[in-house]
Amino acid sequence: MIGREKIIKIDKFVKQITKKLDAEGLQHEVTGDQHSFAISPTCTIHTNKCTIEIYKNNITVNEQPVADIEEMMVEIMEAEGGAYVS
Repeated sequence: MIGREKIIKIDKFVKQITKKLDAEGLQHEVTGDQHSFAISPTCTIHTNKCTIEIYKNNITVNEQPVADIEEMMVEIMEAEGGAYVS
């Protein structure tokens, strides 16, 4: 099991990402919550055309690593057929 601080950290990170997806009007489904984060600090988020995987503070979009949330959004919007303006 991981510590409570790490659970809170990944939970906040996931919430930041879902907030960005909501702001762009992208439907998404989150797999993982505080209970599963206690076992492993990983989360998967599915959109219509993307799989976003979060492990600790590392993000991949369709198995391609991205540097940060902004780059993640660019990749997602390209795949979803839109443009991302930060």
